[in-house]
Amino acid sequence: MSIFERIQRIARANVNWLLDKAEPAEQELTSKIKELEETLLEGRESAATYGATFRRLETEMQHLQQQQAEFTARAEAALKAGDETAARKAVAEKVRMAERIAQLKPGLDRGRQTYDMLRGNMINLQEQLKAAKLKFEDLKARKRTAEAQKAFDKHLSRAVSLNPDGVTFDRLEDQVLQSEAEVQINQELRGDALNEIELAQQARDMQVEAELAEIRERLNQGKAG
Repeated sequence: MSIFERIQRIARANVNWLLDKAEPAEQELTSKIKELEETLLEGRESAATYGATFRRLETEMQHLQQQQAEFTARAEAALKAGDETAARKAVAEKVRMAERIAQLKPGLDRGRQTYDMLRGNMINLQEQLKAAKLKFEDLKARKRTAEAQKAFDKHLSRAVSLNPDGVTFDRLEDQVLQSEAEVQINQELRGDALNEIELAQQARDMQVEAELAEIRERLNQGKAG
């Protein structure tokens, strides 16, 4: 298969069928991009060679047409000068140029069509390659994001226990409630101990007053006797 047929086949096939896939395989897209790059490289080299040949034929055609105009001018000048032999010779050369042009024209026309088609296919391939590379970069970025999210979720599931309402705090809440209850009980116990001390002190004070009253009464009785 020639490079021209290959370029036409790939250009017709188009890479859009691959880009339209929801998740094209990375290897498949890589292979397609590589094929496009190789085809473009070969196509550019062939286009350069073919283009040089085509341009040479165009230059030859332009030169022949220019010579036709020159021989026409010579024939006219010779006839004005009365030199019919020179005029006939110039016309003969013009006819020879016309024959050569007639020979070149079909090939040149086909060459121009082929060259234009080749250029169009090359432009198409370049657009496909650009689109494929952009798609490839987008897929790789999405893949990295998905892998990072997956790793994060994995670490998160190890770090905490989740329920439908979010993070579970039951155990920690139980510990806090237990500590608060212990503090409250300790405060109540300290309060009870203070009350007992106060009652004992009051009992002692009452006993002291009673004994003092008894002593005063004895002393008063002694003075009276």
